[in-house]
Amino acid sequence: MGYETLADDVLRTIARANRWATVNARFEVSAAQLRLLALIEQFEPARITALATADHSSQPAVTAQVNRLVESGLAERLVDTSDGRATPVQLTDSGRVVLARARKARAAILAPALECFTEPEREELRRGVALLERLLSVNDPSN
Repeated sequence: MGYETLADDVLRTIARANRWATVNARFEVSAAQLRLLALIEQFEPARITALATADHSSQPAVTAQVNRLVESGLAERLVDTSDGRATPVQLTDSGRVVLARARKARAAILAPALECFTEPEREELRRGVALLERLLSVNDPSN
């Protein structure tokens, strides 16, 4: 049984919601930097190779972005005692604050629309979100 249409519908809807919230929210840093902050948080301590793979970017491009985050005090480089060639990165407290504010700003864009739903509809949406989380965890070893 093919689920390609459902899969496409899910992905397109998530992408539209993500773009809508990102375009309408105000951030302290660029959307690309926010995406990298979120990836660093996800993989902490994060290696450049893991970040580049997750972001579908080149290592030099991610290194340049990480350098900007380090220079602005949002991330910091660590020493990897097991591999002297690797330089993992993690968020600073400031980076965590910027990421939290961005998430709050994006949520604030969507929140008024949720007021138009009835409580049973919001509960149905909560169940849908739980299903999406389960869907994402099926093949993601990082979860």
